[in-house]
Amino acid sequence: MPKTKEEIKMSRKFVNVGYITRVNIDNLNSSENPGNMVVLKKVQDSKGNYFPYVSGQALRYYLKETMNQLGMKITKLDKNGEYVIEAKSKGDERYREILDNHPDLDLFGFMEAAKGSGKMALRRWSPVKVSPLISIFPWKGESDLLTRKKEGQEGGDLVKVEINTFNFMKGNIVMDIDAIGSTVDELNYDIEAVIGPEEKKSRIGYIVDAIKNIEGGAKKARLLDDLTPKLVVVTLQKAGTPIFLNALDVDESGNVKIEYIKEIIDEFSEIIEDYCIGIRSGIFSNEEEIKSEFNENVTSVNRALDRVKEWV
Repeated sequence: MPKTKEEIKMSRKFVNVGYITRVNIDNLNSSENPGNMVVLKKVQDSKGNYFPYVSGQALRYYLKETMNQLGMKITKLDKNGEYVIEAKSKGDERYREILDNHPDLDLFGFMEAAKGSGKMALRRWSPVKVSPLISIFPWKGESDLLTRKKEGQEGGDLVKVEINTFNFMKGNIVMDIDAIGSTVDELNYDIEAVIGPEEKKSRIGYIVDAIKNIEGGAKKARLLDDLTPKLVVVTLQKAGTPIFLNALDVDESGNVKIEYIKEIIDEFSEIIEDYCIGIRSGIFSNEEEIKSEFNENVTSVNRALDRVKEWV
């Protein structure tokens, strides 16, 4: 049976996925392009180093794109970039219809303005929250060259493409499990289920499988790369704190800094109800040390992510 509002308030359930991936040669998320230059999106730290990153907006798009490839129905956009909503009701009932008919909007949120009515827009906070994906090592200033051919021009124009090479990148995804498939009163946090438990499990299964198989990125035609996680730390939590944002790191020898993960699991033991670590073979230099340190809590990446389906 679905939990009552009071039971949900007393026992909240969140899933936290901290992950590291390893890129080869890519330009996953381009920035503004001046002239014959394709700029890699990056940020600068206080020491002047540049770190490539993939925006949260781009990652959400990649996850949606992957869910669609896996068979989930994705809401279409009209020529103005607005969602084509399948709902005939108004107000609260329309909100429920949207959650029922549009699984991607249920997971990732939406806002639909009530045009000309003077009423507040229908708004859905995203139960699935993603951090930008940011590199662990600084950008080395590398670039690739391509040629743009023009009719009647010999040779064509040279274009420089900035690239991120042989780097590790880290990110964090937090899922508000109770909010998925439910209406949420943002002030009192009253929750009311809209979909049945099996459909809810199906939607959570889609987002988990999308993380396992995430496919996306800019310049894929000639800079195709593998974004799937190579290490994940998956936790079931009582609060939606993104505890792994600053806890995942790799040294220059390819060793995961285990002490950071151990400290976080210990420091946040009051909100962590269960956890699992997944690691892909042949990526990290201290793979065996990780397995020895965390023992039965270590498995493959996909099996670790599949634990989420068991928790819900």
